Amino acid sequence: MKDLLQHADEMPVTLVVAIAYGTLAVVTKMFGPAEQFAENLHRFGMLTPQLVTAGEPWRLLTYAFLHGNALHLVFNLMMLFGIGPQLERTLGSVRFAALYVVTAVGGGLMVCLTQPFQQAVVGGSGALFGMLGCAVALLMRSGRHSFAFLEFEGPRRLMAMIVANLVIGFLLPFVSNSGHIGGLLTGFAFTLFWLAPGRQRSPLRLAWRAVVLLLFVSAGFASLVPVTRADYLAGAALAAQGERREQLERAFFEVTTRR
Repeated sequence: MKDLLQHADEMPVTLVVAIAYGTLAVVTKMFGPAEQFAENLHRFGMLTPQLVTAGEPWRLLTYAFLHGNALHLVFNLMMLFGIGPQLERTLGSVRFAALYVVTAVGGGLMVCLTQPFQQAVVGGSGALFGMLGCAVALLMRSGRHSFAFLEFEGPRRLMAMIVANLVIGFLLPFVSNSGHIGGLLTGFAFTLFWLAPGRQRSPLRLAWRAVVLLLFVSAGFASLVPVTRADYLAGAALAAQGERREQLERAFFEVTTRR
């Protein structure tokens, strides 16, 4: 088992992810008819909160390998190769792969919690922002104190890049900043409390682990069954019949009037 993990830790995950990006761009016919491309994105795992609640939770991960157009794909590939290889060498391939998966799901959960119920989202940028959050956490662990890394120009540039990309996300209507923020926070917390936990396992750190894990699991339940969201209740009511529809319509009325 140890030898197996050692061999797995030598796998070039960054390259594998990049190949997955390119392969799925071809398979989904990115450069073909727009209608067929949209249908293929749906088939291969684009994310909408509605589809997740309909019993397709795998979309919380699969969306992170799909892209909406060539510019989107090229930008994410540049970002992936800009930070991925160095981070992969630091963490090891297995932990880097875990980081990508966890942060992709974290970004997807944030989309489900905050985006319109039928809003479609694709792209690996949630996981890429997770890498940025991971880098910040590693820097915080490496200095004399948590913010010592800000004394150096390189880490300051990293922070400026994160802020600039978030600002761009708020300014451009077709960018899902919810996924970016969800991935960033997930990558930071996952690295700080699991991938780079420090030399001692203090009770406080273990408590923080429990808190973060509880928040993540709670976000998962809220995304899979968002019973307090008005848009979810309205959509479910339209799809239901008889007494079930009446119950959902009453719940929708209660939620909307409470606000």
